[in-house]
Parts: sequence; structure tokens; C-alpha cells
Amino acid sequence: MEDKTAAYLTHELRAPLTAVRCALELLRDGGDPATDAEVLQIALRNVERLAGLIDDILETSQLQTGRLPLSSRPLESGCAARDAVTALLPWADRKGVKLAVVREADLPPVAGDPKRLTQVLTNLISNALKFTPAGGRVEVSVRRGRRDRAGSVVFCVRDTGPGIDPEEQTKLFRYFAQGAAGKAAGGGTGLGLAIARAMVELMGGSMWLESEPGRGAGFYFTLPVHIALSTAASAPLEGGSRAFEEGAGRREDGQDRPEGHHDGRAGRGVEPVRRDHP
Repeated sequence: MEDKTAAYLTHELRAPLTAVRCALELLRDGGDPATDAEVLQIALRNVERLAGLIDDILETSQLQTGRLPLSSRPLESGCAARDAVTALLPWADRKGVKLAVVREADLPPVAGDPKRLTQVLTNLISNALKFTPAGGRVEVSVRRGRRDRAGSVVFCVRDTGPGIDPEEQTKLFRYFAQGAAGKAAGGGTGLGLAIARAMVELMGGSMWLESEPGRGAGFYFTLPVHIALSTAASAPLEGGSRAFEEGAGRREDGQDRPEGHHDGRAGRGVEPVRRDHP
């Protein structure tokens, strides 16, 4: 198993490294002013890919040996989702994909690590954008857990991409695993989803997938609701911003929502973090 892992990582590291070397050799040999900028951009993209792969390898090692730094504090789940969406809006705009966040009103704080929650959300949203064609939609929703998920908050990243074959769904959360669409798209390491699920589980939650071929995919995960032991000992909420602190009864632009405003889904308010893409 270790030999297979080493061979896989060697291959994954060599490919972007070779691309960077070829680009630099072209520039060293004089290049062509008409294409130098494009060659340099290729080199930069592959450097970013190398950095991401190294980060994934280090985090995988830390997760498997129990040395991943992790904290637990009360977090505003709706704000964390909105911030992750906002950071990826430029990519969604370039692709022509509508990216939106929907949160249920009066969500309780969750217990988790702010850095790792952002990392998990960013991974799931990035994957959704990667596989959603122009004109499609990616929606990030946050709601209270109910029934067997009571006591938790449920996050969902749903896309209108090609969907995932049932046989592939059981393999996607394994280390170094990629579905057919991921292999065709290239650029992935097969570590992102495995790392994301492991982080969620370390924070006391769970992650799962719901998808049908041709009907998009939804990646769900839960985090436990934060329970303060006492008022004096409870930590301040992290991730809050002015717009969030104004409450679920106000819009992002600061104008009051009419009482009872909703998007047609009981108990959920819609936060349009961007205008619909034409």
C-alpha cells in the first residue's frame, strides 16, 4: 500500500513540476513576446497546483497520525457559509454559474474550528463549481438538523452538474479516489473530499452525498450545536459580521425585510450574495 501511495504521489508531483520546468526553459531561451505571458501563467498555475498538493499531503499525514491542529469554539454557521461563497464568486462569474447561499432564520451557533469549517466549505463549493456547466447553479444551504439530526446544523452544497454514478459514490471519500468526471477534468489529487470528511468528523459531525446521474449532486455535512456551559464561560461567536449581526430580519443591503419574508421554503431566508448571472 505504501509503495502504491508513493508511486501515486510521485506521479502527481512530477506532472506540474515538469510543466513549470518546460515553461521556464522556454522563457530562458528567449521565448516569444506574443506568448510569454501565457507561458508564465501556465507556470504559475502549476506552482499553485504543487502547493495545493503539498498541503493536501501534509494534512493527510496529520489526520492519519492524529496531529492535525484543531480547536472548538462557537461559530456563526450562516456567516461562515456566506463568507465562503463570497470568496468564490469571481470564479462563479467567470464560469457563468449562479452561486447563492440560503440560510434558515435564527440558526444556533455550532461548535467547530473556524479555519477547518472554511476549508471544508471551500472544498465542496470549488468542486461544485468545477463540475457545473455555464448557466447552472450552485446553492449553499444551512439549516437546523431535525429528527435523527436534531442538535446539529446541516450544511449542503448542491449543484446542477452531471451527477455521480452510484458505484462511484461509495469510493469518493477514500484517499486518492476520483470519479470519472474528476479524472476527465484533471488537476485533482483525490484527497480533498477525504480530508474534508475527516475534518468534519473530528469536529463531531458527519458527511454524506446524495446524487443521481444527470441530476446534479448534493454534499451534506453536520456540525453539533454549541452548548455553553455557563454565560460567563461561553466564548464570543466567531465569524460574525455587521450584516449578520443585524439579524435574519434584515437584508444584506441593510434594508428591513417585510415581516414573514421567505423564499417559499418554510423557515428559510434567502441571502442573495450576488445578482443572478445573465
